[in-house]
Parts: sequence; C-alpha cells; structure tokens
Amino acid sequence: MKANEPFFILPNNLGFKLALPFEGIIFNLAKKSTKLKNSLEAIDSDLKIEQYLSLSIVNALFLALIFGVLIFLGSTFVAPLSRAISISILLSILIFFIFYFYYLSFPKSIMKRKIRFLESELLFALRYILIKVKSGISLFDALVGVSEGDYGEVSKEFRITVKEISTGIPDIVALENMALRNPSSLFRRTIWQIANNLRSGADIAQVLESITSDLVKEQKIMIRRYGSELNPIILMYLMFSIIVPSLGTTVLIIMSSFSGIQVPIYFFYLIPVGVLLLQLFFMKLIKDRKPFLSIG
Repeated sequence: MKANEPFFILPNNLGFKLALPFEGIIFNLAKKSTKLKNSLEAIDSDLKIEQYLSLSIVNALFLALIFGVLIFLGSTFVAPLSRAISISILLSILIFFIFYFYYLSFPKSIMKRKIRFLESELLFALRYILIKVKSGISLFDALVGVSEGDYGEVSKEFRITVKEISTGIPDIVALENMALRNPSSLFRRTIWQIANNLRSGADIAQVLESITSDLVKEQKIMIRRYGSELNPIILMYLMFSIIVPSLGTTVLIIMSSFSGIQVPIYFFYLIPVGVLLLQLFFMKLIKDRKPFLSIG
C-alpha cells in the first residue's frame, strides 16, 4: 500500500476485474468527479479516476458484505431470523456508504496534508534561496540546495524542477510547471511571482526579499485570525461538553423525580459516550483550523 492510497482490502488487479459489471456507473461517476480527479493528480497517485472509483466501490461492497454477515450471525442470537436479516441488510448498506465516502475523501485529506507541509516549510526554503542569491550564488544552484535540503514536500517539488532544468527546460518554464502542478494556492502564488519577475528581468534578490516579507506578514495575520476563531470554539466546547451534560443531567433527575417519569438507565450510559464524541469533534475542529506556519 502506498502512502497516497487508502487501505484497499482487495488486491488492485482483483478489484479491477470485480468492478467490470459496474463499468457504466463508474464511467458516469468519473465524468462528474472533477474534484476527485484533481485531488488524485495533486497527490501524484498512480491510479486514474476510473481505477480509483472501481477500487473504492468494490472494496466498500466487500467490507459491507463481511460486516453484514457478521452482524447477521450476531443478530440471530438476540432477534428473530426475519428481523436479523433486515438489521444486517440495513447496516450493510450504511457500512457500504461509510467506506465508499471514506475512500472518496481520502485523496482530499492527503492533498490538504501535503498543502500544510508545503506551506509550513515554504518560508524557510525562500529564506535559504535569498541568502544564497545575495551571496552571489546562481538561482539554479540555490534551487539545487533546496532540493537537497531538509524542507519536506518543498524539497520534493524543487527536486522535480531541478531535474526538468537539468534536462534542458528553461528555468522559468520549469518554475511555472511547478506552480501548475501544485495544490497549494500560497505556494503557486509565490512561484508565479518568482517566474514572472525572472521573465521581466527584475533583481531576483529584491523580489525574494519582498516575497518573504509578505509571507511573514500574512502568517502573522493567520495567527491573529486563528486566535479570534478559537474564542467561539472554546465557548461552544464549554457549553456542550461541560455545562450541558453536568447541569442537564441534574435538571433531568430533578424533573423526573417531580413528574414521576422514570429515565431509562441506559440514557446515563449514553451521556459519557456523547461527551467523548463531542471532545473528539472539538479536538478535530481545532486541529483542522490550526495554521501550519514557518515563522522563525
């Protein structure tokens, strides 16, 4: 399994064969799934969109079948046969869609992670190029230094560009190619600025100094924005994860004692489960909004 592909239960060759009956559906889905196609291209996946959809549908069906059989076998111990069949079918359909949409969202999540890693190292890489250019080293040698350096995804992108320039492609065209294939809007904008100024014959050292200065200002704005976004999130967290469960349980017990309505015991077991899910939701929300910065 490759890092830019989800965990498919079935081998790819077997998955492609089993997906042949769904060829028409897959072809129609592929035409409408332009965002998925762009995500696959952005993460350098070896799979075409039709192949990826084929594997997603077949693996989701296979997992739904396995879980459906297990649910049916388990349900027969606690429910009549007809009800066990109904429960297993309904849950199997639900499980199919869960895994199918997981597979569809996987390339986008990998693309977002790639964007974060790119943007977190971009400023450091630009500062390295700026220092090298100011010291009299050519831009190409500075690009080679970034490609051989420890700048994560940025080094990978520059490695491709250096190879293109080494094969005879003009440096401006190679930089434009890097901008075009990149999913990060910040990275694209930065590379476009460098390429355009190279084409116009501007002093690259001054251009890089201006770009790095703008990036620092932009990232400071992102920090302030993140801080302001945290306030309502923290308020919601305190309300729904602490105040509502504790006070709500107390009020519910008091109201039930006055009204004589008995609260089912399982309801109190569901409360900590709900609180745990809310905790995980807010943790994910805060993590997703946190900017990956490279101010140093």
